[in-house]
Amino acid sequence: MASAANANLNAVRETMDVLLEISRLLNTGLDMESLSICVRLCEQGINPEALSAVIKELRKASESLKVQTQAPKELTIILSKRLCVEVV
Repeated sequence: MASAANANLNAVRETMDVLLEISRLLNTGLDMESLSICVRLCEQGINPEALSAVIKELRKASESLKVQTQAPKELTIILSKRLCVEVV
């Protein structure tokens, strides 16, 4: 029984390793944990295309937030550089 469980566990690991390599070749940007979550969701019946669309939207939203939080910092740096140049 333990031998069968070990064989099954090894098969799952090997499958995940292959999926991760395919994911990397396709430049999905998914790490092992994210890929595992996606696989589990698909196994539970989530539509893979819908899941892909959600991931893309989340990435867009995340990038948008990064740009919004970077802009005030960059503006502060630009303004302080200009002020320093004008003062001197």
